[in-house]
Amino acid sequence: MRLKTFAGNESDLFIMKSHTHHGAFPVTRWSMVVSVREGGDLSRGRMALDELCRIYWRPIYSYARYQGISPADAEDLTQSFFTFVLEKDLFATADSALGKMRNYLLTAFGRHIKHWQRQAAAMKRGGGREILSIEASMAEDEMSIQPADKHTPESNYQRMCALRIIEAAVEQLASEQEAAGKAAAFEALRPRLDPTMAGSGNDAELAARLGMSHDAVRQSISRLRKRFREIMRDLVAGTLTSPTEETVQEELASLRNALVG
Repeated sequence: MRLKTFAGNESDLFIMKSHTHHGAFPVTRWSMVVSVREGGDLSRGRMALDELCRIYWRPIYSYARYQGISPADAEDLTQSFFTFVLEKDLFATADSALGKMRNYLLTAFGRHIKHWQRQAAAMKRGGGREILSIEASMAEDEMSIQPADKHTPESNYQRMCALRIIEAAVEQLASEQEAAGKAAAFEALRPRLDPTMAGSGNDAELAARLGMSHDAVRQSISRLRKRFREIMRDLVAGTLTSPTEETVQEELASLRNALVG
C-alpha cells in the first residue's frame, strides 16, 4: 500500500522522542544476519534478512529508476539484487564496522548496477521471491521523476528508506492492535499518530463513534504514540550493527533530514 498514514508532514514523526522506553536494545536484525557466519541461528538470520529486504525493496528500486533505468529493467535489477542478497549470503562477510544497513545496501546495489551495465543486458526476473516483486508497482506510485526534479538518486533513496521505516512501524502497530481485537479503533485513531493532528478533528464525534469518553480517546492516542515511538526506535536499531541510544537518535535525525531535504 502507498504511505497515506498521516495528513501532516512525514518528518514530524521523527521529532517524537521516547523518554519512557529505556530497556536494552534487542538483538538487531543486522547482527542476527551477520551472526550466521559465526554459527548462529540460520533460520532467525534468514527471517531477519527477509524482513530487511521488505523494507528496502522500494528504496532500492527507486534508486535504479532515478538512475534513468526503465521500470522493467529496474524491477529486474532490484529483484536479482535481492535474490543475490537472500540466496548468496551477501552479509556472510559483512563488516560490523559498516554501520548502517541502508548505506551498505546502496553501495552493494551500485556495484550490482555497474555489473549489469557492463553485461549490457537485463537480468532474468524472478528468483522465486514473488513476495518482493509486487513492490515495484507500489514504488512507481510513490515516485514522480520529472526533468525539474531536484532530487539526486541518492537523496531519493534516503527519503524512500525513511518512508518505508515509518510504514513498517505503522504496519507493525496495526498488526498488534488487530491481534488485541482493536483493529477498528486503531483505524479511527490512526491519523492521530501524527503529532500535528493533536487537538484537531471532532473529538466528540470520534468518542461517540468508538463508544469512548474524551479522556479515554486521549489516553488511547497517547498509548498508541508511545508504542509507535518504541517500534520506530527498535526498527531503526535493527538497521544498525551496534545500536546505542545516541546512535539511534542520530539515525532518526538522519532519516528526518532525508525527508525534509
